[in-house]
Amino acid sequence: MTCREAIFTLHTLFRLSGRRAEQQTANKAAKYLYCLLAVFVCGYMAWAGLKLAELVSAGHLGSYRFIFGLLPFLLFFDYVLRYASDSRRPVQVRPYLLLPLPKYACTDCLIIRQLLHVKNTFFLFLCIPFGIMTVVPEQGVKAMAGYTLGLYLLLLANGQFFQFTQVLIAQRLRYWLLPAVVYLSAAATPFFFSSPQNYISLFARAGDALMTGNVCVYTVLLLLLAVLTGLNRRVLYDWTRQEQYAAASANGEQSSLRLAFLERFDLMGEYFKLEVRSIFRNRRIRYLFISNTAFIAFYALGLFLGLELPAKESHAFLFYSFVIYGIAFLTRIMCIEGNYFECLLMQRDSIFTLLLAKYYFYSVLLLLPLLLLLPAVLLGRVSLWTILAYALFTAGVCYRIFFQMAIYNKVTQPLNAAYTGKMQRTSYLLILIPFIVLFSPLPFVAIGSWWLNRPGLTDAALSFSGIIFIAAHRRWIASISRKMKKKQYDLIDGFRNSR
Repeated sequence: MTCREAIFTLHTLFRLSGRRAEQQTANKAAKYLYCLLAVFVCGYMAWAGLKLAELVSAGHLGSYRFIFGLLPFLLFFDYVLRYASDSRRPVQVRPYLLLPLPKYACTDCLIIRQLLHVKNTFFLFLCIPFGIMTVVPEQGVKAMAGYTLGLYLLLLANGQFFQFTQVLIAQRLRYWLLPAVVYLSAAATPFFFSSPQNYISLFARAGDALMTGNVCVYTVLLLLLAVLTGLNRRVLYDWTRQEQYAAASANGEQSSLRLAFLERFDLMGEYFKLEVRSIFRNRRIRYLFISNTAFIAFYALGLFLGLELPAKESHAFLFYSFVIYGIAFLTRIMCIEGNYFECLLMQRDSIFTLLLAKYYFYSVLLLLPLLLLLPAVLLGRVSLWTILAYALFTAGVCYRIFFQMAIYNKVTQPLNAAYTGKMQRTSYLLILIPFIVLFSPLPFVAIGSWWLNRPGLTDAALSFSGIIFIAAHRRWIASISRKMKKKQYDLIDGFRNSR
């Protein structure tokens, strides 16, 4: 079998495996909701591109050249969105590594699938409407073709860089510094210019070269894509080979965090230590924690440097900075514990104590965005009372909603799932609940800040509603644990069947 035939066959098998997966047949509602959400997001991006074109034209910001000045930031957001939406479980590769296939067949198939993935076109839904409104009237259709092709090559290169760094981070946690340094350097580029106009003009010259079909510029882009693809190919091949023997090998003994100061809290202290250690020991949890913390840090840095957003976007980003950990970890609450759920039931009140420890842990974790946003507060970029209100609202109302998922979650999440691990079933609630939480402060903000124009009233309402649920946290956690006890056999059956 030639390499081409092997890649085509593997692609067919991967596609059939995805279609035959349990979640594709058992969860049609979630699948349709995903499709509807994707259409909505793409439509919103196209609308944002048209509005950006109108803003640039009205504000005399350089017309179509303005988009090229935004390229470092667009690529960064593309990278972050890939983190947010990527399952990090593309296919089950391990069985195919035992077959007599060409050396790089599996690796090349993964790379080709990544290059052809629809996610590489996401930001084109923003850039193409912008180009139609700005490039076509000034430069014509031919320039529009060069504009689109150049941006697409950049997105392909960004996708290869994403996959490359993702595999590296899965091996060693310290490799997260690589994308951090790259995108921080890109974000700091405007500060090396005397004025924003000089900064935009530099990228505008590269953009003009793209639209005119400059061979040198396209050669650089293709060379960049080839280099990133080659590096990705090498790293991904080594990693998939390691996964073949993952069960029999280990990277070495890991030192255990003692956290001796928690021992005074008896069983709750042990569960609290378990939550802390899971971040350091579990690849997926550690990965999500770093990426989400990086998002908060970048946003806090932007506020510190003078980032100005409209009132609606400012409220949305501030709230998301606090609720992001809950969306990442608490939406699937008890799914990790599904690996040993029967053992938890053998101890009296263990479920209640575990949920209580989780609540305290993730409430303490809210101090992290508070501390990261504190420099912006000291400079007057954001109100201290606003971030405190969102912290209290998250710890009270939002966590109350997230913890309710413990009653319905019954799909076991692997303890240390790898990059090419097996996909899990997805419940429609796992999609619906984050949206409910994200829109939960909207009535308070709409009435207090937008209608009555009294931000202090919004902060007070958010804080008061959060304090109510915080004060009653033991009561509603006990209610959840009793309901889990009543459904214990149904939960056990679900956790066992999904292991």
